[in-house]
Amino acid sequence: MTRFVPVREIAHLRLALPPHDRWIDELTWIPASATEIHLAARYYPIAVRIEDQKPRLGLIIGRRYLARALLDPTGVWRGAYRPVGLRCFPFEAPDIGDNPLSDILIDADSEYLSPMSGTPIVDEAGRPGRMLTELHRLFKLMKRGQESFGRALDQYLVGGLLVPFIDGDTPVADHGQPLYIINPARFAQMEHTGLAAMARHDFLSVDVAIACQFSLQNLRPEYRPKDTGRHGRPGVEPFSPGMDTTMIDDLSLVLDDGELISVAGIDIMRSVNRHEPA
Repeated sequence: MTRFVPVREIAHLRLALPPHDRWIDELTWIPASATEIHLAARYYPIAVRIEDQKPRLGLIIGRRYLARALLDPTGVWRGAYRPVGLRCFPFEAPDIGDNPLSDILIDADSEYLSPMSGTPIVDEAGRPGRMLTELHRLFKLMKRGQESFGRALDQYLVGGLLVPFIDGDTPVADHGQPLYIINPARFAQMEHTGLAAMARHDFLSVDVAIACQFSLQNLRPEYRPKDTGRHGRPGVEPFSPGMDTTMIDDLSLVLDDGELISVAGIDIMRSVNRHEPA
């Protein structure tokens, strides 16, 4: 049975992580930080989990659902970006204050704790070590992120933009809590007044909704949502690079002859290059 305790109770031990990342395969969803949401959307599908009747924004990392594998066959990390939630493993911090030794928890019987090998948790004076201090900073980032996301996620729930994340006929859950993803068809069919209402107080709700929609390209095709939407119109596929291609020749382009770029200077360089010996 898992027994989480404050790290002050195991401060005499060291953290000894394995040389591989196979433990990631046991995870389905991790919470996200507001500081990483745009970068993470490039590599992970964004999903919402309802926890204690509050929506939380996070990333789907279950290998069953991802279009690109995070680990190579030997279990070594091959992902392009390692999210904050993974960098905090194997610790948790349900409540963050000002004391890393009390705020950060770990399973007292964790296989990643060692009396001899690994990284020290505290320094010689018993104060939080560099690793623990950095973990505390990351947990604070995630807490602030979840607080800032709260109002935006409430708007998605009220607006009916979230739909259950389905695997076949079964809703996908994390620790027993169902996961929800934004429905691109419903978001695309929102009236302008609805978008204006979302953005009236701040633009975060629209910003995050677009990131959520963009992120669905990271799902395997069979898990991407297909919905007729609210008005019976055909469903809209999530963003994919091929869907957002603009023909550059169709755009009217002009260079601004300002301080950064001088058209005259470009012409001079062309004439110089023309007379340079081959």
